[in-house]
Amino acid sequence: MTLGPGRRELLSRAEERARLRQLMADARQGRSGVLVVRGEPGIGKSALLEEAVADAEGMTVLRATAIEMEAELAFAGLGELVRPVLHLIDRLPSTQASALRTALTLEEGRAPDTLTLGAATLTLLTDAAAASPVLVAVDDGHWMDEAGAQALLFAFRRLQAEAVAVLVTARDGEDCRFTQAGLPSVTLTGLGPAAAAELVQSVTDMPAYGESFKRLYRETAGNPLALLEAAPALHDAEGSAHAPDGPLPVGPRLTTAYSARLAGLPEAGRRAVTVAAAGFTEEAAVLTAALDQLDLDAEVLRVLEATHVIERSGGRVRFVHPLLRAAAYHMAGAEQRREAHRALAGALAGRTGPVDRDQRSWHLAAAAAAPDRTAASALVDTAVRARDRGALPAAVRAYERAAGLSADPVDRGRHLLAAAEVAQLAGREEQALTLAEAATNATDDAAVCAGATGLRGQILLLRRPPRRVHDQLVGIAAELEAVQAVPLLVGAAAAACMGGAIGQARVTADRASALACHGEASAFEHPAALMRAHTMMLAGQRGEAAAVFDSCEKYLTTTDPLSIGVEATSFSAMDLMWLERFPAARTLLERAILCAREIGASERLVPYLTVLADTQLRTGCWDEAYALAGEGAALAAEIGQPVLEAYAVSTSARIEAARGRAEKCSEHARRFRELIEGRGAELVSPYMEAALGLLELGTGKDSEAAARLHDLQRQVAASGLREPTVLQHQPDLIEACLAAGDDSGAQAALDELTDQVRQAPSAWGHAVSARCRGLVHSDEDAYVEALRHHERLPDPYARARTELAYGRFLRRRRKRGAARRPLVAARQVFERLRADPWTALAERELRAAGFETPTRPGREPVVLTERETQVAVLVAKGHTNREVAAALFLSDKTVEYHLGHIYTKLRIRSRVELAGRLAVDAHIPA
Repeated sequence: MTLGPGRRELLSRAEERARLRQLMADARQGRSGVLVVRGEPGIGKSALLEEAVADAEGMTVLRATAIEMEAELAFAGLGELVRPVLHLIDRLPSTQASALRTALTLEEGRAPDTLTLGAATLTLLTDAAAASPVLVAVDDGHWMDEAGAQALLFAFRRLQAEAVAVLVTARDGEDCRFTQAGLPSVTLTGLGPAAAAELVQSVTDMPAYGESFKRLYRETAGNPLALLEAAPALHDAEGSAHAPDGPLPVGPRLTTAYSARLAGLPEAGRRAVTVAAAGFTEEAAVLTAALDQLDLDAEVLRVLEATHVIERSGGRVRFVHPLLRAAAYHMAGAEQRREAHRALAGALAGRTGPVDRDQRSWHLAAAAAAPDRTAASALVDTAVRARDRGALPAAVRAYERAAGLSADPVDRGRHLLAAAEVAQLAGREEQALTLAEAATNATDDAAVCAGATGLRGQILLLRRPPRRVHDQLVGIAAELEAVQAVPLLVGAAAAACMGGAIGQARVTADRASALACHGEASAFEHPAALMRAHTMMLAGQRGEAAAVFDSCEKYLTTTDPLSIGVEATSFSAMDLMWLERFPAARTLLERAILCAREIGASERLVPYLTVLADTQLRTGCWDEAYALAGEGAALAAEIGQPVLEAYAVSTSARIEAARGRAEKCSEHARRFRELIEGRGAELVSPYMEAALGLLELGTGKDSEAAARLHDLQRQVAASGLREPTVLQHQPDLIEACLAAGDDSGAQAALDELTDQVRQAPSAWGHAVSARCRGLVHSDEDAYVEALRHHERLPDPYARARTELAYGRFLRRRRKRGAARRPLVAARQVFERLRADPWTALAERELRAAGFETPTRPGREPVVLTERETQVAVLVAKGHTNREVAAALFLSDKTVEYHLGHIYTKLRIRSRVELAGRLAVDAHIPA
């Protein structure tokens, strides 16, 4: 990099400039990098960015400078940044293209969710980098609107193998998403004495080691802008009677110094500079029109330009430094600021573009000194547009400000409720609770109060102990009409289920279902019935639940799964899975996932992915289950769904436990506990205990497994859970008790399992209870019966466990020839599933029976990372790189990068080979 004119303040920035050189060199070599440059105002952040832009020869430069007033305008910064590459949007996957066009007001469409919009931004950057390396330069990132910053952060975190360099500047002490995101950063400090002296001498002839310079350096701490502002004044006054005795204009005092400079402008100049500072845009035409509204001649801009307050270029008007803008706005009185906003609103009155209309709305709001129906109405329109574009934080602020400008209590309550609903969608539960409470305090309107109450119930379900939430929702529902009460009761039943109060959930679900059969509440008939069926399943009433699903089959198979609701769809899929209607569960979930992906509803993907992972685990598709669970956990972490993340993590842990991956399973167990601690999710926590018990059983820690699983069984019994297919831990408990020498404990657990299966018969229940009867009573007929039941169950692991137990029984009865067949079959399944501890047990039994266990011919197994596993599974199913990238919210280049590693590890060269090898050789991470 070479120093540009007027950039001498970079003389002592050798280390930072070296990092920038490396960042850009990496991009030119196809490697991505991100750097956030932090520091106080005037420290040289923008100068460093300018040098990077000047040195970006041969690169596509995507640049945005955020300004303070634009923070209310959704996607203003993102739109400015990607403007040079908008022609590439047509190349994006259709869902991503639609999301980005909607966000940037290029078309009207469904509100894009955060992840899809972030993925669209990522794909656009990487597509641009396919033509030439890209420099993304964001100046004053602390002022970028929140929605745009979220999209960019999503993309920045996922840059890996793309030719993209990212440089963001941000001011210390400001609330900034870029500095809080954990991105690589460097903090600029003041210049050293020698560099400071050289900079000062570029504008004065002040001696480098005189007392004036020592004072200047001491008080400025080497801040370049402060040095340049203070040095001339201090030098001119040196030795005179007017030498400044007070503090020099440093740090926050720079604004005061700028205010003093602006105060010397003529009145027309001061009014004009206030208008310029109040604008949401740097567009010269808007500023000129606003000045016309105040009968100010546009020639006044020449005065501002001559006094180095603004600079004009390419139809834009910019302040020479952001601090000057702040000083110009805040030095003006309240009425002068309102005058400026009224003028800007008038200048935009004839424009019909959505961005112009949003700017006008905020100007009308800023111009209002009292409640103003026109401004409030305009802001509601802005809020709706922001919500429809996926700019949820901007929509919340617009609704909230509209409420503040509304004199009518009902209007105020409606706007606050709308703000609360959007805040919840944005994941801001605390803010949503505050706004919902404010809505009920603003008005006694029944619709507003009911809506606010229901919203609070939904939020509290994930934030407070579920049983307490159940009681609160039931109490609220008692005061409402049926049509308003039914959704609350359904939510209350879900809360009770999550809290492990199955009996309580059943009573509440029955009440909801009864109310939903009459009048307007009949619109909730099917959701209420499905929730009732869910509580039946958990209570062990399989027959009754199956009858409900038979009556709701048409509803589930013909209704858009997204319109049914996330809870109804995911709970129904769970129930179908437990009912062993695996094709129906898989079809429902895959339809829901497809619909969610098609419209970019990524926030709804998490429960569908996690339940589908569980379904695939129970049907022997472990690699796909592991990939789905990993994807679900990553998405849940991204959008803040801790309980669902915990469920997904527990599914991964169960696979790791069966495969003997103790370190990874324990790591997931720690993460699981962090996620559910204090949440009262009593029906979720058993999943991890079951996984850990299986791990201990498979790795020879029989006593530990028996103790853990005994405790789990007591917890499950206390919750009222009577359906053994939910956790599937009881066969492990019985086997662990026998291995630990606790025959009476094994018999008691068998009696309980047998009783549950008698009340709620299932293929899995009959198979494993018969297996356990064979284990406890050494009953050969029981093993034969178990294998007969396994014929109706697509769970190869469960069958292999039975075959292993049967083969061991036959070997101990000295029926070695008969033992070989079930032992070999068990070994083959365990080996295919890579259930290493169980493979070892089967091989040990085969050797004890006198049979050789030759190693499988071929290459040594290899280890794929979690992300590589997700990519491999999708590619093996026939998806293109772009489809995989869209599904996993990655870039094409990153998928290509992972695929290259997969091919190298597996020593293959094609997708066909991958599809053939994935289920045979590739190990999930240890």
